[in-house]
Amino acid sequence: MNSVIPVGFSLQWEFVVFVKEGLRDKAITGPRQALNFLLEDFDIQAGAHYRAAVSDCRQALCYRCDIEVARTSFIIAYAEYMVKTEH
Repeated sequence: MNSVIPVGFSLQWEFVVFVKEGLRDKAITGPRQALNFLLEDFDIQAGAHYRAAVSDCRQALCYRCDIEVARTSFIIAYAEYMVKTEH
């Protein structure tokens, strides 16, 4: 038996999160963009906060986690990343 898993690719946070990308800021508008940023742009893909953010963003996209929880996890992981890489 096949089942369909709903995925919220167009889910957006109430408030955009801005991250540094070179000399400019990049707007992260929701869990899909956050997940892509975590998986593609983080040089350090390790640590409890990183793993929690990846998990929460994936869960939010499957409607199993509140998207604002995913936003908070992403912000924490990004802050830790910035400290570790001294940006």
